Amino acid sequence: MNKIALITGTTSGIGYALCEKFASEKINLVLVSRNYENLIKQQEHLQQNYEIKAWIINQDLVLPEAAQIVYAKVREMGLDIDYLVNNAGFNEAGKFLDTDISKEINMIQLHITFVTELTKLFLSDMAKRKSGKVLLIGSTGSFIPCPMDAVYAATKAYTLFFSKAIMAEMKGTGVTITTICPGATQTNFALKAGIQDTLLFKMFVMKPEKVANAGYKSMMRGRTKHIPGLYSKLLVISSKIVPASIINFLTMVMLSKPPN
Repeated sequence: MNKIALITGTTSGIGYALCEKFASEKINLVLVSRNYENLIKQQEHLQQNYEIKAWIINQDLVLPEAAQIVYAKVREMGLDIDYLVNNAGFNEAGKFLDTDISKEINMIQLHITFVTELTKLFLSDMAKRKSGKVLLIGSTGSFIPCPMDAVYAATKAYTLFFSKAIMAEMKGTGVTITTICPGATQTNFALKAGIQDTLLFKMFVMKPEKVANAGYKSMMRGRTKHIPGLYSKLLVISSKIVPASIINFLTMVMLSKPPN
């Protein structure tokens, strides 16, 4: 029997690339997203091109009960999840006083509450089987406060510290939890957040396939965290040695929208 991976936010970007990677390794998939039409197309594409099984769960993940619903549907299908990938996410960038608080609350719900609850549900099953792997999607923003992107970076800092702590708790159990922390990536993520024209998304932007491959390998190796790409690694290293005032200034420059 092929192993099974559950991936959230699968119909575009890094999530889509992750599905292609897992499918190419003959791993069956549970696809979780809120866009039903795109889910159906993706399911057909993966099953036809990779000869795997793919199940779909059409669910809006910002709803408070979303994690319980996803878990219950997996149980109804009679599936055991070997790999859990918490990928779904979005951004609301800009000065905090100017951003949409309702979007930021939804971001906190998705990036923190949903991820925490879904991880606990499936990690418990993995611990009982003494086998399983979890992959979380962090960010280079996981390592520093980010002016112009305060809430997003804070949620990704939670992702990193949450996973590192659990990884220590799970040592010797046969279960691992990994966070991959990419920098700017060529997806619709920036477009939806309205930051596609900022300097951050004009320099050293990674392809989602490269991020997905790095995340897959890191998870399979049981690494605690991984920062893909030399430029992203240098950003994180410099943030630890450059004064905070300079980092804050550079971050605001990189994320500021150009004048019309």
